[in-house]
Amino acid sequence: MTDRKRGRRPGSTDAATPRAPRADAVANRARIVAAAHAAFTELGFEVPLDDIAARAGVGPGTVHRHFPTKAELVDAVLALAVTELVDEARSLAGADDPGAAFWTFLEHLVSAGAAAHELAHRLGPAAGDVEAAVATPTADLRRWLARLRSRAQQAGAVRSDLDDDGLAAVIAAGHAAYTHPGGGDRALGVVLDGLRPAGARRPIG
Repeated sequence: MTDRKRGRRPGSTDAATPRAPRADAVANRARIVAAAHAAFTELGFEVPLDDIAARAGVGPGTVHRHFPTKAELVDAVLALAVTELVDEARSLAGADDPGAAFWTFLEHLVSAGAAAHELAHRLGPAAGDVEAAVATPTADLRRWLARLRSRAQQAGAVRSDLDDDGLAAVIAAGHAAYTHPGGGDRALGVVLDGLRPAGARRPIG
């Protein structure tokens, strides 16, 4: 059946087909989320949406169109922290030195994750459905982290008996060591050093 017989103009699209967001709308949303992340980190949840709009260089109406409630904006901000880690892991996944890429990302994951956890703790009561917001980027992060681990193991830079569950446990321990009052980078290094093959551990210092 032709478009003309169906009563549609030639070349018209089906009304049920969803339209892709315009490039400027996508860019505006990204600016709003980035501005909100900075504002929430600096001033907390109480920062007015109008101030976030000014930081993003858009009008208040644009913020409300993208995020009808402040809780939705909080969800997007918390998801952004995970998405940025995914981008970092993806950028390192094809590195010439798989071992260096793995260790670089692991240290970044713990330090950046500590900041993200702190922000999530502060914003948690004001969030909407954080679990749904971070579900996709979290799954992506696990996949890229597994790839970094596998490449590092093949290069002999990481002990061969480490699996994804074991790595997740070490990351949690590393986070606890890093955020401990007596911890920091040195304590994190001690924890992560257990992932190196026998004979490849670094001196403590």
